[in-house]
Formats: sequence, structure tokens, C-alpha cells
Amino acid sequence: MSSVTAAPSVPSPPTRIRFGLSSPGGSDLGRVLARARWAEEAGFSTFSLSDHLNAASPFITLQAVAGATSTIRLGTLVVNNDLRHPAVLAQDAATLDCLSGGRLELGLGAGWARPEYLRAGMRYDRAGVRVDRLKESVIALRALFGGETVTTEGAHLALRDHFVVPRPAQGGALPLLIGGNGDRVLALAAEHADIVGFTGFSPDHDGHNVRSHSSRAGLADRVGLVRRHSSARPSRPELQVLLQMLTITEDRELLANNLARRHGVSLLDVLSSPFLAFGTLAEVAGQITRLRDDFGITYVTVFDPHAEDAARVRAALGEDAV
Repeated sequence: MSSVTAAPSVPSPPTRIRFGLSSPGGSDLGRVLARARWAEEAGFSTFSLSDHLNAASPFITLQAVAGATSTIRLGTLVVNNDLRHPAVLAQDAATLDCLSGGRLELGLGAGWARPEYLRAGMRYDRAGVRVDRLKESVIALRALFGGETVTTEGAHLALRDHFVVPRPAQGGALPLLIGGNGDRVLALAAEHADIVGFTGFSPDHDGHNVRSHSSRAGLADRVGLVRRHSSARPSRPELQVLLQMLTITEDRELLANNLARRHGVSLLDVLSSPFLAFGTLAEVAGQITRLRDDFGITYVTVFDPHAEDAARVRAALGEDAV
């Protein structure tokens, strides 16, 4: 039986900040390719696609992105573990990594969008079951990417002398990102992932995202949990945050008031949230560097509508940015 109980040693996280761009994919695939080329030219580290039903396949689309670019890393943010058997996921990821010259950054999550499950006739299990299933997948993927022949019998996954062809170009060093916000998924990420992603929200029982741990104190609590659970590892995982907004504006208070009214939260909550970066170019650059200095976060991902402003911030950071 082959199994992996901990992630392999990884380099210490960098002190320079790298930027990722998260695209929704969608039906206009020509625009996705153009956006990826733009992101590479703008100096982004990673171009990532989400994974949802009723949308373009992230793996097929990223292969087209690989052919349209040459250096930018290719990410999934994040693959819904429930949509793919780990044997199939390993095959898709390894093939993409080979064809892209070793540029894949495989992001994984336990799944959360309940309406998608229902439309597809899939059972939406409680969070603990979905996280347990994700853990079994992650352990199997680690072994498979490392070239092992895997036989395992878990509560959710059974493999018999299974192996992956082709081997990923990065082998067992293919970076795994696990994103989420809850205790169990972040503990799993801390113990097994190369990159831990913080979202600032969690799904409710109906699978709709709600704000959770989105304050500075909340993020500090989540980072502390990850540090505790990764303390036995030779090197700590890289920490990433998915910003819900990055906007350059000359009137930060006006934008904050509008956001507070729209979402029914206090002005202080908006102004202090580490998942919202807005203000003048200098103010936003300062907010990003404080994520690194206060929380050890060296990887910032933004959504497509905020890409141009993020590129300006990256340039303004100079040697502080990768």
C-alpha cells in the first residue's frame, strides 16, 4: 500500500509578493486567452480558472492558455473535488502539467455551490464529509504525482495498483493549493498543501457563501490555525489571500460608505477588512504589504474586474513584488 501522510518539504515562502489573476472562464473563451496573455505581459505570477458546472472546463481551457502563453503559471482556483474522481483528476492535472512545461498550480477545494449539485443530481453532503473526501483525494494525488503505484481503501476512495501516465513535469513537487475558510479544511491545507488559500467566507447550509473570518482579527485567527497545524513540517506553506476587491480610488471613504450600505455592514468593517483593498495607489500598496508584514501572506489573487488596478499596484511595489 502506498500512501502519503505529509506533504514533501517545500522551499520557505518568499518575502516578495506575487500576484495571481482569477478568471471565471465562461463562454467567451477568446477573451480568456487574451486575458491570460495580458496577465503574463503585466507580470502576474499565475492565471487561474474557477471550476463550476455550466461553465467551460478549466483543464481544457488552461491547456489552450498554455499554448497562448510561455511563462505564467496555470492555476485552478479551485477544483471541486466532488466533481472528479482522484484518478481522473490526477490524469488531467499530470497531462496539463506535462504539456505546459511544468506550469500547473493545482488548487483544490471540498466543493460548496449546492445549487450546482442539485442541478446535476448530485448529493450535497455535509461539510465534514466533503472535507474527509478531499483529504483522501489529496493524499492519493501526492503519491500519484510522486510516481508511486497506489493501493488504498478509505471511506470514500479505493484504488487498486493505480498509477499516473504521464508523470507530471514537476513530479511530486507539483504545487497543491487548498483553499477555504473552515477549521477542518484549513487544518488539512496546513498539513498537506504547498499553498494555503484564505477566502474570507464560508458556505452556509444551503451552499451560499457568507462572510466569515473576514475581519483582520478573523484572518489572524485563520493564519494562527494554519501555523499551528503546519508547525511540524520542515517548511511552512505559502499563504495566499483571495481579495474580494482591489480598487484604486481617490475617495476611499465614499467607496467604503457605499459598500457598507450595500452589504448592510458597518463602515469600520469595510475599512478594516483585509479582503478588501481600496484607496489611492499608495494606500492599496500599503494594504498589500501589510498582508505580508502582519500575516505572512505573500501571494495575492484578484478577480478579473480588478486586474488592471492590481497590475498598477504590482508595478508600484517594485522590488517588493515578484
